[in-house]
This record gives sequence, structure tokens and C-alpha cells, in this order.
Amino acid sequence: MNSAAPRHLLVTAILLVVHSAHAADERTLPTLQVQASQPSRFDSRVTVDNRQAQNRTLGGLLEHVSGVQSSAFGPNAGAPVIRSLSGNRVQILQDGQSILGMNAISGNINVPFDPLFVRSVTVNKSSDTVRYGGNAIGGSVEIDSGLISRSMEDKDQSIELVLRKGFNAADAQGFRMNFNNQRNLSTNLQVSRQRISHYDIPGNSKASICNTRLFPPTGGVNASLADSCQKEARAQQIYNKASQPYIDQGITENPDWADGDFSFYTNEPTSVWQQRIYINPTNPDYVPNTPSYTRKTINDDVTPDYHRRLGNSYSRNSQVALGSTLFFDRGYVGISIDAKDSEYGVPGFSMQNLSFGSNYAKGLPVGVVIKQERYALEALLRDPLPWFERAELRVSKLDNTSGERLGATKANDYEFESTQAELLLSHQRLGPLSGMLGLSHQSRDVTGSGSLRYLPDVDTQSNAVFLKESLDFGWAALDAGVRHERVDHELRPSRFKTARNAANTRLEDRSYRLNSYSLGAYVELGPLFAAKARYSSSQRAPEINELYASRAHYSVMTQEEGNQNLEPERAKNLELTGLFHISGFELSATAYRMKYENYLYLGYSGMQTANRLPLKYWKQTNTTVKGFEIDASQALDLGRYGTLNVSAFADLVRNKSDNDDKYPPNMPTNRYGASVRWERDSWKCRLSSIYYGEQKYLGRSYIEEVPLDAFNLVDLQVSHELPTHNAYVSSVELFINGSNLLNEEARPHNSPLKYIAPLPGRGFQVGLTMKF
Repeated sequence: MNSAAPRHLLVTAILLVVHSAHAADERTLPTLQVQASQPSRFDSRVTVDNRQAQNRTLGGLLEHVSGVQSSAFGPNAGAPVIRSLSGNRVQILQDGQSILGMNAISGNINVPFDPLFVRSVTVNKSSDTVRYGGNAIGGSVEIDSGLISRSMEDKDQSIELVLRKGFNAADAQGFRMNFNNQRNLSTNLQVSRQRISHYDIPGNSKASICNTRLFPPTGGVNASLADSCQKEARAQQIYNKASQPYIDQGITENPDWADGDFSFYTNEPTSVWQQRIYINPTNPDYVPNTPSYTRKTINDDVTPDYHRRLGNSYSRNSQVALGSTLFFDRGYVGISIDAKDSEYGVPGFSMQNLSFGSNYAKGLPVGVVIKQERYALEALLRDPLPWFERAELRVSKLDNTSGERLGATKANDYEFESTQAELLLSHQRLGPLSGMLGLSHQSRDVTGSGSLRYLPDVDTQSNAVFLKESLDFGWAALDAGVRHERVDHELRPSRFKTARNAANTRLEDRSYRLNSYSLGAYVELGPLFAAKARYSSSQRAPEINELYASRAHYSVMTQEEGNQNLEPERAKNLELTGLFHISGFELSATAYRMKYENYLYLGYSGMQTANRLPLKYWKQTNTTVKGFEIDASQALDLGRYGTLNVSAFADLVRNKSDNDDKYPPNMPTNRYGASVRWERDSWKCRLSSIYYGEQKYLGRSYIEEVPLDAFNLVDLQVSHELPTHNAYVSSVELFINGSNLLNEEARPHNSPLKYIAPLPGRGFQVGLTMKF
């Protein structure tokens, strides 16, 4: 596709809408109040708005939501893990458009995310394929950036200034400006940056089991654990010369026939050699009742085991963004430009995985560099056509380059150029019936470079049509949706070559036809109880890494080999929720089961390649994911002492193969969380705790995983708004937040780096937010 076409489409759409707005009426136009969509009563949507928290990553922001954890690929890269699913199965969106890129393929690539000024993040824990396509088979996460105003601001101009100082947390600065004419034009400007040189940790960067569990009592070496700990581990059997009472005289006189040291010693006082009887002398070193062999172990660090300070954990992020909205009597049109830069280290991790006996001091640290530019248009028009009450158009172009660095040298770069367009038509309500028709198009070009690239150059086209309808009777509601999608992967000429042991001999284009549908119901069972149920059948096409990857993928420490003959995944999901509320108390309990056909996973081949990387192939099996989530909260009015909200949750998920009765590695553990939130006048305080249990469902690569200890993360946020008597300053808010207050050694089991990089220790941020 011509790269200029998206820009032409964007400019044309802007001109058409602006021309229509001014042609409609030259007088002052009324302000359009656009109502935010309410959370659905059919799925599991949760909106998070916690701007005072540290929020290093998008996954970190959402990990207080039941059923959602962070992938925690070190402190600087964390994607949402929803009910054990992540990557290509969880759609990440900003202002309604996908921002999935290398962050879905390689876990050390972070989701570009601005923690200072994001308005809110909504996570849907149910399958969302009808709305957002196959990459939402495990749910979706939508970021509201706040760049495009969807209603006129209260004041004609405002400035928000944020300053944060971190102690084992990032320093952050930023400002947000809005200026408008209180009639039809509103513009937002956002600038922010975050910096930290390193993170401190409670103890050592490598887990204690990297020393205590490498050599099983039965003998040998736990090679899988040694590789995960980035250790050179070997065990040798050494013959004990003091274990036998005599020296074999026959072998002593004929040493060429010896097979080793043990050949020179014997338990017999005489021996026969070539029909000659020898009198064996006594062994002067003999010690009775000592073992014949002793075990000698080698346990050397390939990468450093840091103490108190996590090496190579620096991070630098910055954002500059501009958005402007033009309102007219029947809607609005908004445009935005968003540029993000990110650079950070991957702690305790070596892409080289040096072989035995190497000079490990020459190992180079791994860094990640991300540059992203995003151009977007969003428009809404009321009563666009007969029988339709509103039309929404979203168009965006995303340029994302994500690369890995080995020291100062480029290992690989991947450029994702995506163009997306979506049109939504909502028909007029017919009594209790409402719904919309959607058309979606996405074009994505992936281009790679560098000596350590593992993906070819691929163009992907996706086109879809979907329909969603709902019946709302107040006390009961029904919804249904269906989507048809076509996905085409087309290979482009490049110098990429597959490995000698690749499953693909000759790479070929692939096309898929996908069909998904969903059904939901909600019913009130009296004044206190309600229930909802949801069933969906969803399909996802294999992604380019699952089809075409080949050679070493160091960020997952695997020789990754794709298979272009893979079939689409099919998930049949059933979700049941019970609701109870009385006098400020709310209780929600959800149980779910997701049965996957052709579930895609990386399976171990039983072999290792160069640099001790396990050789793994993308395979398919039938898998069942089951779990539950319980959320409870109690709101209390304390009168002149303010308000108090106490909440708690528990969640558990189990992902198990139906065929070989195995669990995947790096699965989330069961959790139990509680929080207390108190507000009074200008004071706000929130104390939260999440307990992460020890993993019971251990996965297997080529040896079963070794579980790590449970831990408890305690966080605190306190803020106070000062009175202001300045005509130019509307508010000043001081705050302090603390994370991991117990300074626990926290190693989430679902983290690929759990054995070599714990979460940061106790940290604090202090700062202020000023509004003008």
C-alpha cells in the first residue's frame, strides 16, 4: 500500500468534516455533550483511574484488578496478563485503535504508555473478538489518552503541572495544557518524561534456588533451571582413590589397558593378568567405608548476581502529544499527534547466553529502544442517515520501531507501520432494541533488520464486518454479536533465511477466514441479587511469529521455529457471574471456562542449539482455562470523619492441556488482595495489599519448573489538596506514594525473569500537581 494513502485519507476526512461544520451554520455553535459509554452489563469490564500510583507499566497499573496480572519482564516491561492470556491474545488499544506491535511478540518490549496524563484504562476480561478481532480472544485493554476532547471543557484554558521525585522510583515531570474558545474548538498539549538510573532490590538478583536446587539429590543437573538462572552448571563424578584397600599390580605394570583412575585400585589382595598371578600391594591412602565416587559440581554465573542493586535496570521515557477537537451542532471531529520515546535496560539478562568456559566478564547487557509516532482522527456525527442515530469514524496511522541492543550494538530492529480505519453506525432505538454495525480495516507492514533478527518482512491485511445488538428491559437484558474477519499475511522479499532445523522449508503467504459470535444475558433476581451469563465462540489467526519465526529469539531464551501450516485458534468461553448488593456492600463472584481448540504454544523439541538455547517449535493442542474471581466492597459514611471504602478480591486461574495433561510454564499464581480507601475534605488515602501464592500448577519445558516463595506487596498513596488564594492557581495537590512497603523479595511466577530479576524493593514518590 502507498505510504501516502493514510495521510491523504486523514487530511481528506478532516477537510470534509470541517467544511460541513462551517457550511452548516456560521453563527456560534452549541457545545455537544458526549456521554461516555457505560460499562456493559454483559461482560467483565473494569475501568481503572489511579493517577497518583507509580504505574511503571501498563500491566502494573492494572494488576490490582482481579484476574489481571503483569508480565513483569523486569521492572521496565510489563503487559497485562488476563486470566493467564497475554501477547497476541490480548488486544491493546489507545483511543479505540490497536497499538499492538513487537510488544505482543517479544515480552521484553514494553507497551508505550504515558503514566502521568492517561485519563483511564478499561480492561475487558471477557473475550472481545466481536468488537476488536482475533487478537482480543483473551480480552482487551483500552487506554483513554485524554488527547481528544469529547465535550467542551468547563474553563477556556487550564494548565496541569506534575512534578515527582522518586526514591527507588522514577523521577517524573510533565505538563498538560488545554485551551479552547468555549464554543467549538478545544486543544490539548501533553509533555511528560520519566527517568531512573537503577532500582534497588531487597537481596540478591538471583533467587536462592539458583544455588540450592541446581543439583538434584538423584544426580545430574537441573538444566532448565540452570539456563533460567543463567548459570554454568555441571556435575562430575570423581573417583575416590581412598575407597579400595589394594593397588592393582597388573594394571600398574600395564597402564595402557587402564580405563581411568578406578582401574588401578581393587578390593582383592591378588589379581590375574594374562595368566599371571599378581600380589597387590596395599593402598596407603585407604580409608575404610568411604564411597567409591564423590560428586564435584561447577556452579558459575554467566550473568552477574547483583546484591541490593539491580544491574542494567535504567529507564528513560518521554512523550510529546497534541490533540484538537472541532465541535459542531451534530457532532465533533478530533485529531491527535502522539510521539513516544523509550529506552531501558533488561536487568540480569544476557542475549549471548555464553557457552561453557567462556569469559563471562565480556558479556554485554541488553537494552531496548522504542520510538513510536501515532496520528489519529476521531469523528462523531449524530443523525447521519435515516434510521441511524450516530456514526463514528476512527482513522489512525502508527509507526513503531522497537529494537534490542547488545551493549551499544544493534542486535535487531523491527518497524511496524500500521494503518487502521473503523466506521461504526448505531441505528435508532426500537423500543428496547439498540445496536450498531461496524466496518474495520487494518494494514500492517513489518520490516526487520540486524544480525539477530528472527522474523521475515511481512505485510498483513485485516478486514472485518461486525454487528452487535442488545435488548434492555431494565430488570433484564440480552445482547448478541457476530463478526466475520479476513486476515492475509503476505511475505515481502528480504535477506531473511530460516534456520537449518526450521519446520518451514520455503516460506509462503497465508490467508484465514474467521467467524466469531457472542451471547450475553443479565437479569435482576429481586432487589438484592442479579446474575449474568456470557457465551462466546471466538477465532484467532496465527500471528507472524507463530507462522514464520526462525533462529534464536534471545528475549525468550529460545531457538524459536514457526510453522506456517498452523490452523486458527477457536475458543468457546462460558462465564457466569453472581451479584449481590445491600446498604453499600457489593459482592461479585465469577466462574469461567475457556475451551481452546488448536491452542498455540511453544513446545520443546528435546534438543538444544548453539549457545545452549532450547529448540522449540510452535505447536497446537486442545487446552482448557478455568478459574474464578471474587470481588467484595463496603462503602461507609463516617460523617464528619469522611468516607471509607473497604474492598477485597481473590482470583485463581488454571491453564491445562487436554491432550498431554500439562500446564504451560510461567502461569499466574492465585492471589488475595485487600484495600482501604479513606477520603475527607481535601485528604485522600489508599492502602492496599496483594498476596501472591506459591504456584501449584507447575509447567514443564524439558524439566518441570521450580516454584518460588509466596510474597505480599503492600502499597500506599496519600494526597492532600492545599487551599489556594491565588487567582491564577486553582489547586495544589501534594502526594506521596509507596510501593512494596514490606521490602519483600517479590518474584511473580508468570515473569520470564523470575529467577534472575525480582521486582524492585521498597520505593517512594513524592510530588505535587498544580492546576492553573
